[in-house]
Amino acid sequence: MKYPPVFLASLIGVSALDAGTPALEIARDGTRARITFSGALQAAETVAGPWISVSNPVSLQFWEATEPARFFRALTPNEGGIFGDSSVVSWTLSGPLQTHFNLAFAGSPDGFFPPVRVKPYFDCTLKLGPLTLPVSLRVRGNSSLQECPFPKLKFKVSKEQRAGTPFAGAREIKIGTHCADGGRGNIGRLRDERATYREALAYETMTLLGFVGPQVRRARIDFHDTSPTNNGLDGGWQLERNAVILEDIEVVAERVGGRALSDEEITALRPGIFNVQLLVDLQFLHALLGNWDYSLALDGSGVQNTDVIELADQSLVPVAGDFDLASWVTGEIRLIAPREYHPELPALDRQVRYELDQIRQRNSANSYLSASNRFAAKRTAMELQTASALLDEPGRTNAQQHLLIFFKTLAQGSE
Repeated sequence: MKYPPVFLASLIGVSALDAGTPALEIARDGTRARITFSGALQAAETVAGPWISVSNPVSLQFWEATEPARFFRALTPNEGGIFGDSSVVSWTLSGPLQTHFNLAFAGSPDGFFPPVRVKPYFDCTLKLGPLTLPVSLRVRGNSSLQECPFPKLKFKVSKEQRAGTPFAGAREIKIGTHCADGGRGNIGRLRDERATYREALAYETMTLLGFVGPQVRRARIDFHDTSPTNNGLDGGWQLERNAVILEDIEVVAERVGGRALSDEEITALRPGIFNVQLLVDLQFLHALLGNWDYSLALDGSGVQNTDVIELADQSLVPVAGDFDLASWVTGEIRLIAPREYHPELPALDRQVRYELDQIRQRNSANSYLSASNRFAAKRTAMELQTASALLDEPGRTNAQQHLLIFFKTLAQGSE
């Protein structure tokens, strides 16, 4: 069979770059490339990079003939840094966690007048295998602090301490935690450790679609609280839970040759500064994930739960994130469709249809079609990724249902 030039370029890239790497094999599988690897797989649009880890915990990938050319390389575990391996990483994090959870009012309802959030960095110790690192940790989050007695975290490692370690290229890392040990919060979060791997898959789906975003990895973290107790200085609690770790936006920006805008810069953004097609594509992503906790108007105003990177050419790229309230993660549909809008449809069908209708009405037919084509080209890859991802089975079923309804609605809209 004669392969299209774009697909052949992908094959040439893999063969030329990795011919001597025993951890990577590629073979034809109909009109696809079947990529089998061990360790970690990375992909890039050019040999010069930037190289992005392919976030999928199984050692089998398929590359469609219709997809753009890519170069691939396989690395031994952790050769590409903490995000260079897709296996579950396990470490221990020790420090006065409860003291700082209390300072941040974690788990305290805000009401109409939120309390002042105190979220300073504090000293902790991270142990990864034989490696022991001093890190600076802090509580992060806003609305999550209303319903998460175990809040999201973020840590950074000094340049001197991280040299020669898996954290050499990842000086700041966010941790998505389990939030609590059961139930649902008053905003709607799934408050148990299943949510972390579900959110990891949401980020992996975003990466698979070609959006700029953080590298992620599933983790198993043993948390040791050393806060003083009423009985003395013998420490607090200890628990081990699933987590998702991801690059901080500043690290993402550096990786793509840009800089992350500050919160103040994002607030001051003027209308018309984003690429309209990218905004439409991102709105498709949020519709797919059932994410309602964001704001990204077509004119660039009112940006919320969206980071922004300024590239070398001064163009601005919005970066989606914080998917812990998306129905892809929670399994709960937050309906924003009017009561009279297709009441005969099930909740997910109704919500996806309404969101896609809104996107269609607000944009040109060409922009809507371009976004549809972008997602349709990745449908098989997304289905394979979801089927093989490491997460709980109800979470997998929920994600598969989101994919099914999303693409069914797209097809109905094109009829």
